Amino acid sequence: MAIDERPGSRGQKPTCTSVPLQDNPWWRVDLRNIYRITAVSVFSTGDCCSEELNRAEVRIGFSMQTKNQRCAVISITEGQSKYTYQCGIMEGRFVHVVLPGLQKTLSFCEIHVYGHVLDNVALRGVAFLSSRKWRTAGYASSVIDGNQISTCSATKDKPGQWVKVDLLVPCRYIPSRTHSLATVDCGGIEGRYVTVVQPDVPLTLCEVEVYSTWENPVNKVPQWPPPSDHCPSTSCSRDYIFVHDQPKTWFEAQTYCRDRYTDLATINNAQDMNKVMNKMENDFSDFWIGLYEDAVTWKWSLSDEGYYNDNEAEFRNWGEGEPNESDIQRCAVIQDKGDWKDRDCSLLNVFLCFDGRDGVPENKILVETPMNWTDAQRYCRQYHTDLVSVRNLPENQEIQSMVPSREQAWIGLFEDSWKWSDGRKSSFRYWQEGQPDSLGEGPNCAHVNGGEWSARSCNTKSMFLCYFIFKKKSVVRIQSDFDMSDPVIQQQILKQMEAEMTKKGISDIKISWRMSGGLEKATQTRRIKEAQCVAPEGGET
Repeated sequence: MAIDERPGSRGQKPTCTSVPLQDNPWWRVDLRNIYRITAVSVFSTGDCCSEELNRAEVRIGFSMQTKNQRCAVISITEGQSKYTYQCGIMEGRFVHVVLPGLQKTLSFCEIHVYGHVLDNVALRGVAFLSSRKWRTAGYASSVIDGNQISTCSATKDKPGQWVKVDLLVPCRYIPSRTHSLATVDCGGIEGRYVTVVQPDVPLTLCEVEVYSTWENPVNKVPQWPPPSDHCPSTSCSRDYIFVHDQPKTWFEAQTYCRDRYTDLATINNAQDMNKVMNKMENDFSDFWIGLYEDAVTWKWSLSDEGYYNDNEAEFRNWGEGEPNESDIQRCAVIQDKGDWKDRDCSLLNVFLCFDGRDGVPENKILVETPMNWTDAQRYCRQYHTDLVSVRNLPENQEIQSMVPSREQAWIGLFEDSWKWSDGRKSSFRYWQEGQPDSLGEGPNCAHVNGGEWSARSCNTKSMFLCYFIFKKKSVVRIQSDFDMSDPVIQQQILKQMEAEMTKKGISDIKISWRMSGGLEKATQTRRIKEAQCVAPEGGET
């Protein structure tokens, strides 16, 4: 009753809660997520029992016990029923109202907690297991799929087993779990990897949640995560095939995949990477994917072709003598004067993000925390859309005005020599530290080893991963009192279905009709038909 939004104001009859006489009585609410809490309001029971809230403490934290950090001590004032406390910024999942002392009764009518939920950044990471207990045991990605109960992973029965989550971006974190509660407050530790290790007994985990509390105060725009572009399995028509019994060079593997499937595998994002790792058995961790080294070109990190009009992706505003020739990978900065320079991508600079997500007005954001180019790219992709692209001179002037005086900022242009076999422009990379390493004269291709990528001579023979596109067929059952064999009725239904498909952006659709037998019972006008809809490649049914 303390969270039913009936504190008794505006003529409402209050609903209140009371903890009977006992030592140190307490009340707790589980917010069920990790929140950044800014304020708490507590409503007393009025004249009759307000002393039963006096000197009670409001505590906030990650523990189900009452020893969390104290936000406030309530001091009852005559004639007042609402007590609001601003707690600064406190993170937590549990809010307690505790009345210290022997033989006390705790009573109040309502509590309001203000703040915003923190992101579970593990959902966008890549997960790894030391082993799987059996073939049907949950995949590594089961521990970061958002399902805390029904999808779990189990390792083999031997000591030293572990689960590792690569968050893909550095952050501060607080792992949390429900019920079988293993909650750890890491006190603002910064890191990219979270590993759960059980040194003695086999490890069984259902979910690892990692909540980021890292927020850059100079950013005026809310740091919302981008929507996932991972196509769900119910509507996807793309899958991977692992070929482990016919080791081939990269070029032989490319020919094999193109002949039998679509091409060598393209990996577009972390979700694709998790899907790939789910295909792997522990013994098959070394294989080719479709990434290969070609001539060095300058590319934009934001590869969406629809974002650029004619020749806008080729716009450049290099300063005199730029870009310079170098053996070190180079990335582009814009200076406060508006001209561009190429710099070593490992250097630290402020940077500019572009936010163009659906439902959010397009915006450009200066982030004044210096990072190397790769970390800046990850940051922009996590909190916005990508590093900023510069498409023309007016846009260059707009971005120039955002660069602090006498400084330079990363933009999304980078030097890249790696391309996908199927011609896709995905800029997702998952290189091992220190990779891609220069191997001298090529050709060099991307090889997955232990989950991460490295460069290897394309002439080396290895297992490989193909992908294929398939057309999915869906069956729609229609039951009606109309005569379903009537061509007019069929045409009306066809138009309605085509309209629904068009709303979803699907135009290449074939519909066939089949009359189900043995269903003419009540009248001859009742029919059940099946409409078989074939969606285009990669389409949604």
